[in-house]
Amino acid sequence: MSNLGERIGVIGSMYRLLAEGFGDDEIAMKLNLTEVKVRGCNSWIAHFLEIRNREDLVLYASTAV
Repeated sequence: MSNLGERIGVIGSMYRLLAEGFGDDEIAMKLNLTEVKVRGCNSWIAHFLEIRNREDLVLYASTAV
């Protein structure tokens, strides 16, 4: 993944799967990523949205989908 468009696409897909209730391991498998990358990305999204925990992030994402 070298360009920004691809990265944004992955983040969007990850966010959608998070909203659907998939765990980090399942998201990693579906997107062909490592679980560490998924956790890092979820942490970045939560930080950016000023959300403190995964449960609140899932709730926030599920209301946006």
